Amino acid sequence: LVTIGGLPMCLGYLAWIVHWRARLGWLAPVGRMALTHYLAQSLLCTWLFYHYGLGGFERMPRSVQLLFALLVFAAQVAVSHAWLARFRFGPMEWLWRAMTYRQWPPMRR
Repeated sequence: LVTIGGLPMCLGYLAWIVHWRARLGWLAPVGRMALTHYLAQSLLCTWLFYHYGLGGFERMPRSVQLLFALLVFAAQVAVSHAWLARFRFGPMEWLWRAMTYRQWPPMRR
């Protein structure tokens, strides 16, 4: 059943992406800064929720945690748009590129 369902599932995902591409274009800058956001979100959330930080996971209701996650995502969307209006890459993406190609790529647009 998994083998038979693989192709229809793949085609379904492809159709979904093609259909929603124009409406989800505002998310593209977030994807271009994915490594930067992943690292920043990891640092922020582990500091806020884990025991070696503020330990908020056990003390904070799940609804507040969900609200916090949505606010972090909204901030990431705003930061991505503002950053990429001035620069070509996110800071961590730029560093990754510099290490990969062993040269400093231009940062500004």
